[in-house]
Amino acid sequence: MMGPAGAQAANCNPGLALSSSIALPRRLLASRPLRSAQPLTCRRPLQPRGLPPPAAAEGQWPGGTDRQEQQQEQPQPTDRQLVEADTIIDPDGTVRLQPQSVEDRRDLWKRAIKLPMYSVGWAPILVSAASAYVQTGTFDVVRTLLLCVAATAVIGWLNLSNDVFDASTGVDRSNKPESVVNLLGGDRRAAQLVFAAATALLLGGAGLLFWLLQTAGNPLATKMLYAAIAMGYVYQGPPFRWSYLGLGEPLCFAAFGPLATCAFYFAQVPPALAVFSKQIVALSCLVGLTTTVILFTAHFHQIEGDRAHGKMSPLVRLGTKRGTEVLKFSVGLAYISTLVLSLTGALPFSCFTSVIVAYGMAGEMVKLAENNLMNPDGLKRLKFLATRWHIAFNSMLVLGLFLSTLM
Repeated sequence: MMGPAGAQAANCNPGLALSSSIALPRRLLASRPLRSAQPLTCRRPLQPRGLPPPAAAEGQWPGGTDRQEQQQEQPQPTDRQLVEADTIIDPDGTVRLQPQSVEDRRDLWKRAIKLPMYSVGWAPILVSAASAYVQTGTFDVVRTLLLCVAATAVIGWLNLSNDVFDASTGVDRSNKPESVVNLLGGDRRAAQLVFAAATALLLGGAGLLFWLLQTAGNPLATKMLYAAIAMGYVYQGPPFRWSYLGLGEPLCFAAFGPLATCAFYFAQVPPALAVFSKQIVALSCLVGLTTTVILFTAHFHQIEGDRAHGKMSPLVRLGTKRGTEVLKFSVGLAYISTLVLSLTGALPFSCFTSVIVAYGMAGEMVKLAENNLMNPDGLKRLKFLATRWHIAFNSMLVLGLFLSTLM
């Protein structure tokens, strides 16, 4: 005889019912006491081998599943060609596969190239060139274009090296699929390849920059540019990694603002005018502020990932809500400072009237942050809106400077 547990087990495995009917030797039963049976649970009764399945009702598959429901569960064919899946490791150590279509991977490569982000290298050059034109009435197009090419290479080094350094700490492994290292496989060989490309860009870009600045009227130009590039390494490179201490934003302001903008200004004016003036210092601070907003907004959607890997950015310390307040303050500071500098004569008043054109973009950026305080995915577009505002604001600064010469 079988107990209730044995009967339930027999329903799951017919062989068990057959074997339980065979009497065991008494000596074996006496020497080895039987363990108490544990209750078993089966999702559906199993059919013994060799027996045909029970007849299915009309409109059902064998096993009782509705035929229409079964057909709806079948995956639908897709016209998008799938490529090899990427392995994504979450901050908690969970490994998951993320299949991507060809279109998705192409979109990730566009985001990895970050073409609009190179405006952070062009803004100091173009704003300083416009200021030099106001002072001298001349504009060297070839020199300005060469400076932009060199700055593009340096920014390329900065972006690629940051991907490599973030890959070494794991901070980009789960929340940044557009990392170039991740797109190339995420292994050590991919990191070495990206680092080699970054080094080549640094050597070519920095070499061209220093060659162009060797004739600058102020000897501080090359030193300031060297300091700006060094800050780019200190920001993320070992053993410093100052961005993990929350110092990325101050470094960004100093590097792209007073250091780079003033250095490029010294390279585009005669030696007699290669001095710190109120105008170029004011412009450099505005360039540095709008550039820092881009870096600040880039961390809104990855607070948890940064915290998990020990990257104590200002957003990790402040949180999304207070970070949004800081963002609104930064935007207000940019416009109020432009107004005050225009009223005091440090900048032409046409600069203020021009940058007002970009105020709508700033409002859209702030509104997105306010509407997605608890939605990290909704905040991913924030850095792109900040980049667009940065481009528009500095372009209007350049326009205002040129307009001042016509008044």
